[in-house]
Amino acid sequence: MGRSQRDDDHRAGAGEATGPGTERCAQKSEAVARSYTLPPPPLERRRAALIPETTSYRRLLLALCVVWVLLNFNVLFMGRVLPWDAIDQFYPTVYFNAHALRSGQWPWWNPYIYGGYAQIGDPQGMMFSPLLMAWMVLRAEPGAVWFCWGVLLHLLLGGAAMLDLLRRHGANALGCLVGATVFMAGGVAASRLEHTPIVIAYAYVPVVLLALRYLLSRPSIGFGCLLGFAAGAMVTQLVQVTYLFVLMIAAYGAVAVVRQWSAVTVAQRRALAMAMAVALVVALVVGLPQLAFSWAAMSLSNRNALPLSFATVGSLDLRTFAFLVHPNAFNAQRDLAHSPVDVIEGFLYIGVVPLLALFGLKRAWSDGATRRTLVFFGAVAVAASLYMLGTHTPLYGWLYAWLPGLVHFRRPADAAYLLNFALAFVSGIAASRIDLQSRRELTVLLVVATAWLAVLAASMHHGSSFVCVAVAAFALWRLRKPGSDWRAAVWLMAVLVADYRSLNLNGTFNEGGDGAARFARHPAVRYLSQQLSSGQVGMADRITTTNTNTNWDNTVIVTGMSSTQGYNPLRYALYETWYGPRESSSVPAVGVPYNVSPTNRLDDLLGVRYVVVGHRTDLPPYTPPPQHHMVQAGRDVDIWRRETAYPRFLNPTLSRSLAVDEWPAVSDFEATDFATTLWLTPRDNDDFVVGRATSLSCGGIVDARVRASTHTRIDLLTRSTEAGWVVAGELDYPGWEAELDGIPLAVHRANGMFRAVCVPAGDHSLSFVFHPWHLVAYAWRRQFGTPGTPGS
Repeated sequence: MGRSQRDDDHRAGAGEATGPGTERCAQKSEAVARSYTLPPPPLERRRAALIPETTSYRRLLLALCVVWVLLNFNVLFMGRVLPWDAIDQFYPTVYFNAHALRSGQWPWWNPYIYGGYAQIGDPQGMMFSPLLMAWMVLRAEPGAVWFCWGVLLHLLLGGAAMLDLLRRHGANALGCLVGATVFMAGGVAASRLEHTPIVIAYAYVPVVLLALRYLLSRPSIGFGCLLGFAAGAMVTQLVQVTYLFVLMIAAYGAVAVVRQWSAVTVAQRRALAMAMAVALVVALVVGLPQLAFSWAAMSLSNRNALPLSFATVGSLDLRTFAFLVHPNAFNAQRDLAHSPVDVIEGFLYIGVVPLLALFGLKRAWSDGATRRTLVFFGAVAVAASLYMLGTHTPLYGWLYAWLPGLVHFRRPADAAYLLNFALAFVSGIAASRIDLQSRRELTVLLVVATAWLAVLAASMHHGSSFVCVAVAAFALWRLRKPGSDWRAAVWLMAVLVADYRSLNLNGTFNEGGDGAARFARHPAVRYLSQQLSSGQVGMADRITTTNTNTNWDNTVIVTGMSSTQGYNPLRYALYETWYGPRESSSVPAVGVPYNVSPTNRLDDLLGVRYVVVGHRTDLPPYTPPPQHHMVQAGRDVDIWRRETAYPRFLNPTLSRSLAVDEWPAVSDFEATDFATTLWLTPRDNDDFVVGRATSLSCGGIVDARVRASTHTRIDLLTRSTEAGWVVAGELDYPGWEAELDGIPLAVHRANGMFRAVCVPAGDHSLSFVFHPWHLVAYAWRRQFGTPGTPGS
């Protein structure tokens, strides 16, 4: 019995009222359901056995889980981890968020990198990513493998949504599995697993589209909440991929809503409008905090806007499309460093079976509803292809000038994710048109696939690459006799999985060793952890690094060491100007006049007690100046102790006041004894006026002792007979405010980038507290206030 007949029987059995008007509405709704939910079967000349009505979603999901396990087996069960940035940059970030929460602290401020970092404002910090953070807080000490499970589970979630989404667009079981597998592990979904925030945003896309389809089919508050949560969760990853997919989803939703609107009653329109409004509210609740905090932090950062020229490096060229049919084009996988084309950012290979399945598009085009889907995702594929070419075409320059928000991004290649998503959708629909009962059709497909894979495997010059060839040949032998459609689908999926394991997920760019665990066991790390833990209460001394590898950047977070360096393209502009930190150890530092060797006065003020010097041969050797002495020599790094570091809190009795935007002479700054003298370097005119007036009566000796310290609060006890300065070796960052006995106390910018307060005579409780929403308020006043509003 067909679906339409069953629905008619159900309505009759339920005693639905019928009549001319009701019948017309029912026919109209039925037409919309067919065009949006279950288009006609793929092969008009026969009823395919694998239409969604006869193959349960549970069975498809089980098959997809098996595919997911096979593709990611080494990471899931063999102690391997996602490579490069995933472990060096993003795992320590997420670890900090989760560990802080488990320890009863707010993770708004990260004290371990860049002399202190506004973690809450990091658009790639994933602090508000609901599912990932929920996964990470399940363990008190989540390791790198646990983190990788969390990331890969997001891809499985997206793949599961893709199954149902493709079913609703008319794909059969084979098409659903092919499309979902291409989504999870095709193209850049395989080569860029290192970029965790992008992977998570990408994983939410089919969830958002599926929630939208449910809402359109049955408008309700519940489905509105589901759509809003999915969209909000995706938006918490404020990366370019999210930006581009939001545009795609908006177009998809607009077309779907317009078509739905004209086919339903007035009451159904009201229900749909209400459900969409609920979705918008929920999405704002989930996504707005990340949007607000990141906007505020970016307005104070080195990335407030990027020139168009920055996008050139991240633009792909036409040669990239060779990867669509040849995963080792230009010998790129075997020699990543010398490939003329970036195989990681431009990897487009989706597998031989999906590519051969595209020949089924002619059959799919004959169906009107499917044709609309193909047109939409075909347009997405074309737009993504043009966009990822970046500055190699005039289009990107025009978009840069016209499209709001594009000035914050530097990598047009991110559009390859849209291309992969579109190819996953199109290949899934096309694969549904393969005649699984045709021995001739299957034979031709598998003969071509076997030969194609043999050529590709030969180019890899690696024996394991020929596994996919063997699987394809065996599938050809097994399908020499007719069988069930499910049997044929399973063997075609086996070929696709073997293809991906041999050429996509073969270890080139999807897995690596657990560098975080190795780092924690490093003798130098153990030595420093022991030495630094013996510092002041909650305020251990800092380290700095030079000539080290990237595991010395953010991974210090996991071991609880505070560093002046880190790994992030987004940094505080003031810190960038005065201190000159690196983006990572892979990028050279930019010299700044106030913190150059051998004096490094800002290292003194930040309380840098140890310098870690690596043995890299690709960089000029570095020998610390005479004020240092080596305390440990290692195989890859040496540790030098720095004797000129100041305590974290100083009590200078002399002050020198500068005007707004006035800089001290470098020689005078280097010659300053900051234990006795501070430079008032005001952030704005108000700070200048109040600071200069305060300095006239603030010169007493203050005894300041740290009583307690957390990530977002430092409590001190002060004692003095007259008003005096207390200068913290902490960044003057908006949101950090001072309280004296619970009453707000003015904070002044001192010594270029630090915060200072004038404490009155007597015994007092002095606190420095970070208020995240005050950061947003400051950025708002700075952006939209009247002239003279405080600046950075």
